[in-house]
Amino acid sequence: MPLQTRNVFVDTEFFVKAGLEFSSRTLQSFENICGKGDLNHITTSIVEREVKGKIRDSIQESIKSVAGFRRKAKILANSNRPEIQALFVELNQEEIIEHALELFDDFLADANSTILDLSQVPADRIIGMYFDCLPPFQDGKKKHEFPDAFTLLALECHLQPDESIYIVSEDTDLIEFCKTNPRFISVDSLNKVLDIYNSHDEERANYIKQYIVDNVDAIKSEIQESIEDADAYNLSSWEDADVDELTVNDVHDFESSIIQIDDESCVLSFNVEVDYTVSVTGPDYNNGIYDKEDGRTYTFRSTSREETDSINVSVEIELSLEIVDNQFVVQERYVNVGGLTGGIEVCVEENGCDDY
Repeated sequence: MPLQTRNVFVDTEFFVKAGLEFSSRTLQSFENICGKGDLNHITTSIVEREVKGKIRDSIQESIKSVAGFRRKAKILANSNRPEIQALFVELNQEEIIEHALELFDDFLADANSTILDLSQVPADRIIGMYFDCLPPFQDGKKKHEFPDAFTLLALECHLQPDESIYIVSEDTDLIEFCKTNPRFISVDSLNKVLDIYNSHDEERANYIKQYIVDNVDAIKSEIQESIEDADAYNLSSWEDADVDELTVNDVHDFESSIIQIDDESCVLSFNVEVDYTVSVTGPDYNNGIYDKEDGRTYTFRSTSREETDSINVSVEIELSLEIVDNQFVVQERYVNVGGLTGGIEVCVEENGCDDY
């Protein structure tokens, strides 16, 4: 698919889905390409405020989680190990939020982002769209779509008559708007925009994509190994139950996108569904004895339970390339499965989740 325009809009929910991680390979690649002027990131003051609001909410929720951990781990509070002491350092919420907002501001600045205000948006047209149930107002008008409507019309007012723009969003209302406006090109992920951009070098891109096809089984095996080697923990009401083993049953098929490419390396990104079986062992509360005075159940043995489930993981593949006898050759391959450093969260109840 040829690059149809160099203008790109990214909606708020994409940043949220990316974990508000502006140092991720996808957002860093986008930032670098825009910084060089090869793509143009165009956004609005509404999206800027929405993302900053999401950042504040995320930090506040994270600090609450840290406080909850500290309450449950009081026994460690007086540890003399530096890595444990660091868990109990007082956190300044406002300073952390300010720093996180600075990271977003730096991203916008380094990407040479164009931030549109709403001064040129015709309010009467938006009101007409609302009462006529036109996208993004549909299925009952939905007043909460007003920010999207202002954003879309701000983009439309900014574009020259012969210009178009990629709209990176999974929002069905934004997608419907794109269907009614041929200058708005709907793309469901930033990875795909980067893939289109990077595929301008057709020969190299074709080689890389064929390499992935030829090595898909080996790549799936590396994904499986990474997941099985990761820590897993049981987050359920079954107290003191621990994960014995997590085994991958199947790594589903995936479609990778080239998000970065140069003369010596290439990075591909994709999400993939992984089916697994997990075994958990914990106290046998079913056969325990409840002590009314102590208000607790005493157990005398353990019991195990095995369940199957699936997770969706993000994967990045970094390839080291060389040209040998006028042919592309992959010298090294690194497969990185994201989100595993904090462990894999499972939920296995003693009597099964259907009872909860």
